[in-house]
Amino acid sequence: MRPELLSLPERFPRSSTYDPEWLLSLDMGPNPLWQLEELWDELGLRPGQRVLDIGPGRGATAVFLAREAGVTVDALDLWIPAEEAAANYRAAGVDDLVTPLHGDVRTVELPEAGYDAIVSLDAWEYFGSDVYFLRRLVAALKPGGVLGFATPSLRDDPYLIDPLPVLADVAGFEVLTWHPAEWWAKHTAMTGGLVDVKAWVPPDSLDLWSRWDEAVGGESPMRSVITAYRELGGTTPPALGLVHVVGRQRR
Repeated sequence: MRPELLSLPERFPRSSTYDPEWLLSLDMGPNPLWQLEELWDELGLRPGQRVLDIGPGRGATAVFLAREAGVTVDALDLWIPAEEAAANYRAAGVDDLVTPLHGDVRTVELPEAGYDAIVSLDAWEYFGSDVYFLRRLVAALKPGGVLGFATPSLRDDPYLIDPLPVLADVAGFEVLTWHPAEWWAKHTAMTGGLVDVKAWVPPDSLDLWSRWDEAVGGESPMRSVITAYRELGGTTPPALGLVHVVGRQRR
């Protein structure tokens, strides 16, 4: 591991204050704190608000939300048992603000108009492309509440142009959810009925993904994928990256 690579104070001043070894110990995919900080200003969170964090895994994003914004967080994850997540929140000193929940966001009961914000970092690809999903989810947002998520994205839509074989070998059929930013903007606005929808892939997104991969170290199946997509060139957007999307519930 190379934890020193996770310090980027000019690009991510908030994330860079967190112990990189702690963050790497919670690894379940590309740096979730960078993804959340990219969305941060658009979320406009305030102390005392209630947030649903979908797919926080071992809990890095829920810790960040509680510490940085002073919000209460319902941290809903399908893969990590609530008991394991709870131990991480206690160790981070945010167990008074974060409630770990275990379940599937597609079926779990959510409070109507119960959240000021809903966020999801690098989990949206597992459920968010379903055209019937978002209307049910955004019913849990208060009027004017904000949705923000980040998910893998290809510059060329995978239904129109085949992904490179090296990526198809790693991601399998899931790569069909790696849509470009304009697809996610339209999908989010139309299926969720949200307003003020924005979707973007940061120009340095592929470089950041590579930096995280190098920090994690070991044998990574994504390393050859990143190399192959870098060779395609371009940064506006890069050929591969993470799309960030925000939208608001109508008031």
